[in-house]
Amino acid sequence: MPKPNETAARAYRITTPLGTWRAVFSDRGLRELTLPRHPNKPQAAKDAPELNGQEGARGQRLRTALDARLKGKNADFPLSFFDLDGRPPFFRRIWEAMHAIPFGEVRSYGDLAKAAGSAKAVRAAGQACGANPVVLFLPCHRVVAGSGPGGFGGGMDWKRRLLALEGFSLEA
Repeated sequence: MPKPNETAARAYRITTPLGTWRAVFSDRGLRELTLPRHPNKPQAAKDAPELNGQEGARGQRLRTALDARLKGKNADFPLSFFDLDGRPPFFRRIWEAMHAIPFGEVRSYGDLAKAAGSAKAVRAAGQACGANPVVLFLPCHRVVAGSGPGGFGGGMDWKRRLLALEGFSLEA
């Protein structure tokens, strides 16, 4: 049951050539997008409907943008497309900084911490990346450690694959 200021979330699956993604919408926007076979997040429920026309223009925009991204094309949304309400303020600042990383480029966790106004909070920036609710469009795959590729909650194979789709090679 939603809290007084919350709206009910609606989950869908989105089938792509790279697997089935899980998308969750609220009345405010896209609340969650999960990679196929993500090791730490819920998978698209078998009984969740395929996203077709249920979310109107928002749902169609997501399908179109996801298809474009998986073909290596730039497709982004303004931050207002996402529902990030109820998340920690520092995490939101990190996600805003991630959102600003250009397609095909990477930044370090330190760069994100500095952009969020807390230059020494590098580990916390990493935690915010790990808690990212909207993979791909809040591009945590574009964040690397100062000494190497860093981590990725969906696994390093996904990180390499997503960066390669943007023309960026991640050396192991």
